[in-house]
Amino acid sequence: MVLNKSYLSTKYVLLLLLSGLIFLSACATVPTDPVARQEYELRNDPLEPMNRKISSFNIFINKYVYRPFSQAYRAVTPQFVRTGVSNFSINLKQPVIFVNSILQGDFESGAQAFGRFFTNTTLGLGGLFDVATEFDIQAPEKDFGQTLYKWGFKQEGPYLVIPFLGPSNVRDATGMVAGFFIDPVDWALPRAEDGLLWWRYGIQAVADINSSTDLVYNLEQSSVDPYITMRTMYRQNRQKFLTEDDEGAIENYNFDFPDFEESDDEF
Repeated sequence: MVLNKSYLSTKYVLLLLLSGLIFLSACATVPTDPVARQEYELRNDPLEPMNRKISSFNIFINKYVYRPFSQAYRAVTPQFVRTGVSNFSINLKQPVIFVNSILQGDFESGAQAFGRFFTNTTLGLGGLFDVATEFDIQAPEKDFGQTLYKWGFKQEGPYLVIPFLGPSNVRDATGMVAGFFIDPVDWALPRAEDGLLWWRYGIQAVADINSSTDLVYNLEQSSVDPYITMRTMYRQNRQKFLTEDDEGAIENYNFDFPDFEESDDEF
């Protein structure tokens, strides 16, 4: 199967962007004063000046592009249509969840993801209707960042803010890019037709924007320093997601990873 050139180009751009951010974090100047050095390592945010600028840009885009779009979308689109778009977007994520479940050795979650995708794609008209939930087929949450964690990459690496996408870190950003490459849906779509690919990502973007834009806006309005609030919330929520089923971690993987410090911000 020949992969579409624009499809690969987009993913290589993401890979290059991530590589550049990792390189910049490695080149960041580390304070020599012991107290400043301790605070620097506690934050684990060597790119903070750049991250703040990107965060401000993301907040601006959210306030003046994403949120108005989301408000207009809700105003003109019936609830059943919005529910169908959300269901369709969630269904398209199930193959990636299935792959990551298998890579993590969590075959029960893999079976659930496969069952949801098969049921909703067939009986749910391509995923527009969530028939699987009616059949009590659970909806697991897995991604490649979590897979890396289960494989032994416990250190998250420096904090990163990615343009348009928001908070992340080296490990999870690496997992995000890897997730694009292992997505079975992308490999299955006919490469001769760009339309199918862009429709797929367009629908997912609409669903994601609609679900997150108000949260970002409220944080920006209510926080004294939205950057610190977002950084703390991301780390706390991400750590909870990674560790909630640690007993299922694969213990036989011992990869070397840079010895980055990681910790939550304190108020």
